[in-house]
Amino acid sequence: MFLSQYTYKVDNKGRISVPADFRIGINTKFFNGIIAFRSYKFRAIEALDFEKMKKIADSLDDLDFFSETKNDITTSILSDSYKLPFDSEGRVCLPIELLNFAGIKTQATFVGRGSSFQIWNPKAFKDYLQNARKNIKKKKIIFNN
Repeated sequence: MFLSQYTYKVDNKGRISVPADFRIGINTKFFNGIIAFRSYKFRAIEALDFEKMKKIADSLDDLDFFSETKNDITTSILSDSYKLPFDSEGRVCLPIELLNFAGIKTQATFVGRGSSFQIWNPKAFKDYLQNARKNIKKKKIIFNN
């Protein structure tokens, strides 16, 4: 499970360390790294392990092979995904397309989201988090046990 948030430096080659807590939660049975793609809701990078992406791809098989929905989703997510292997220091190299999309330059914030995580521009995430907390207060959302 991916929890918390961490901000790390991005070097001039796009390499960044994946938080150790996150690396522990990544199933590396089939691929020693992460799968990353552009978020469709935020100006951020979505990231998950190979097993989670395989589950998503397998669930798409349940859709009608010729449906427009299946074609849109598979094209939008699967063709836009990058397999990013860990190097010997636990870093991945984020493609320039993803960095530009998320507005990430010198630092990035990893944000735990349970079974996946996101990578954000630190200021953009700080602003989003502040608004999200305001929305929760405004809607008086209460978490019951």
